[in-house]
Amino acid sequence: MNLCQTNFVAGLSWCMLALLTACAQESPDPSPPVRESARLQQNFPPPPQTQSPPLPLPPTPVLPGREIAPGVRLLGRLGHPRLSESSGVAASRLHPGVLWTHNDGGGGRKQALYAVNREGATLAEFLVTDVVLIDWEDIALDGENQLYLADVGNNDLKRQELAVYQLPEPSLTNHSVSLQTRRSWRLRFPGQPFDCESLFVWKGYGYVVSKVLGNAHAQIFRFPLEQPQPAAGEAAPPESASTVSILELVATTRIDSPVTGADLSPDGNLLGLVAKSGAYVLRVRGDPTRAGKVKSYQTRFRHEHIEACTFVPEGLLATAESREIYLFTDPPFRGNTRGRDPE
Repeated sequence: MNLCQTNFVAGLSWCMLALLTACAQESPDPSPPVRESARLQQNFPPPPQTQSPPLPLPPTPVLPGREIAPGVRLLGRLGHPRLSESSGVAASRLHPGVLWTHNDGGGGRKQALYAVNREGATLAEFLVTDVVLIDWEDIALDGENQLYLADVGNNDLKRQELAVYQLPEPSLTNHSVSLQTRRSWRLRFPGQPFDCESLFVWKGYGYVVSKVLGNAHAQIFRFPLEQPQPAAGEAAPPESASTVSILELVATTRIDSPVTGADLSPDGNLLGLVAKSGAYVLRVRGDPTRAGKVKSYQTRFRHEHIEACTFVPEGLLATAESREIYLFTDPPFRGNTRGRDPE
């Protein structure tokens, strides 16, 4: 190979080397090395981070009747033509959905006990025949299906003694139209007489609530349901004998509206009262004497003729002398206060 050929081959080799170097600089590798773990994450990405779904809220109860004011529903009207002044009411535990009610006053046909449903339709009628009631104001029921008739009205403050009578809750299939009492209590005032329209019973005691005017606070009095034990050598009185008791003051509430009806929930946890200014509930936790120590929750509902109340699962049911049947439905009347006393 002569010198010219050698120079040509060398020049050609240098050109090819320069060309390869330029191509490498213009076209870098677009795929840098990737770790195996990164490659797996690209092919199988982790599941998205999600929060646990919130717990479902408890279902809102379907309430009967129609709302006529905040927290107040109208269920119906008492339909019996002679049931024109409903003064007391008690929800039956023997017959679900049945209410026991009666007129204000006493004597003759005013001593009738009516069984009605929540819409006000009459289911049965019985007549208390063995006693004469002077001013029948309320009715109460205990856990043993015994009814208590509260002859405790004292509008003109002339009565020196009140009375309460007990009889078993009637059966709706009972074809007898007359009822007779089994026991009675004569109640005397610890001081000056006062008016009273409310009765409830709990664990061996009956409780009455004073109806006071002039912004005075309602007071709760009690009397023992059990007869006192006879002294040594004395014979025990018959069960039907009347027991005389002096009313004992156990609580002064903060309620200054005239109280016309009261009831204790079946578990003893709540004390409900109705007055001219609305309905009240106090969490007494099985001890009615706590009514003077705890605050009350009130649903304001001005009504001059509201007279009686009883607890039902949906709240506090009330009747009026003008025939209406109401239901107070705010949560405290169903015991829902989140562990706190009503305020």
